[in-house]
Amino acid sequence: MSESLAEILKTQWSNPSDILSLLLLIGGDIVQQAIAQLVALRIPHRRFLRNESDDNAYFFNLAPVAFSFGWVAYAFNSLVSVFGTGGLMPAPDTAIIVVNTSNGYVRDNGSWVLGRFFRDWEIALDAMAPSHWPDPPPRDSDGQPRKVSLRVDILEVKSSVDPPAVDATWYVGWVVIVVQLGISVIPWALWGDWAIFLVCGAGTVFSLVSSALPQWISEKWAWRRLWKPKTVVLTRGNGNRYAVAVVCRPSDPDIEALASARAEPHSWTRPMYLILAVLWVVLLITVSGIQDDRWFLIAVGGIGMLQNMWAASCVRPASTLGLHLRPYRPRSTIIGYQTDRAVGKPRDEPRVSPLTGEEALPPQRENHDVSDVMGTLMEAEKVIPGLGACLVPIFFPGNLHYDEGPLYGNREKNFWEVAHATMRARRKDHAQWIERGLDDVADKAA
Repeated sequence: MSESLAEILKTQWSNPSDILSLLLLIGGDIVQQAIAQLVALRIPHRRFLRNESDDNAYFFNLAPVAFSFGWVAYAFNSLVSVFGTGGLMPAPDTAIIVVNTSNGYVRDNGSWVLGRFFRDWEIALDAMAPSHWPDPPPRDSDGQPRKVSLRVDILEVKSSVDPPAVDATWYVGWVVIVVQLGISVIPWALWGDWAIFLVCGAGTVFSLVSSALPQWISEKWAWRRLWKPKTVVLTRGNGNRYAVAVVCRPSDPDIEALASARAEPHSWTRPMYLILAVLWVVLLITVSGIQDDRWFLIAVGGIGMLQNMWAASCVRPASTLGLHLRPYRPRSTIIGYQTDRAVGKPRDEPRVSPLTGEEALPPQRENHDVSDVMGTLMEAEKVIPGLGACLVPIFFPGNLHYDEGPLYGNREKNFWEVAHATMRARRKDHAQWIERGLDDVADKAA
């Protein structure tokens, strides 16, 4: 006689079966991003190096990414990358561009570090309470606070030799690992079932070894040192209200080069990941054979998954990404506000930078208003020559200038010359029409 539904549900929920092996196959991308976040602390092994002052003196790291259900999936996904492109770091999760202020060269960002830095900077600015913004706020003609049109933050490298910092997120990873091992010991201590501890201990060792490979460090910070000053700008481009300029001096990391740098794969990364993939398969088979005390293993994997998700998505200081920055001393922030016919005065900048924690000096303003995007770029150009000029084509990409370069015959040249002249005339007429409409509205309101 078959079991009743109630008995089946009672048996399943008292000791779940056939789900652990399935859970181990989800969340591989989360594990990869968690490793990328927590790779920071470097343990020196200088005796193997000829030059102890070499930046590569720190080639071993510890990233506390806890054992979770996603590690088996990550092991197989990583094999595709390792035996394909040879890379370990994930692709940037924030689409930004990097602009060289010296020559205006624009390149798409390929660095996960720069993408995550800009994402965290945006989140920090958006989360700032109104009380932390300048006071009093500028108002429009209706008495409403004006919105930010463009904000340009100017930072400079504070230190080019300090290793990446570790924060609470890094330490929490180790706490979670200890808690997992403690949970896995309970069945062993109460009923002599050491299978859960075996799985948890082996999974923890495999995860620590996977995240401790030297290629994580060399790939995450694949930059070179500058031999001359350079200022680069990070931004999403036209339509976005934030831009971050980083002033770099000789011997500082080359931020622009990091955007497209590619580290050479280490010779033994591939065999190590192949061995680890085999070990994860063995662990998966072992998990499938566990019949008792499955809730303890689910608790271990669930806690680890929560830690992985938190580590992969949390907002962290720029110093944990190896970017030790501080506000630029002459002037650190330029803000332009959306304007109407009643242009208010710009507000003062906050005294403390939201991510670096360094005191931002008050701006050195002249007697003028900073309004809208163009006004912000003009002010930026006064602070650092080239900073505003290189951003004009980014935030004002459209142009109606006639260029006969790609044209060959006189017929085509004459046709498009007239077309461009007509477009310019229409744009001017449209602007005048809008201005007349605003005047009529103001007269009626009066």
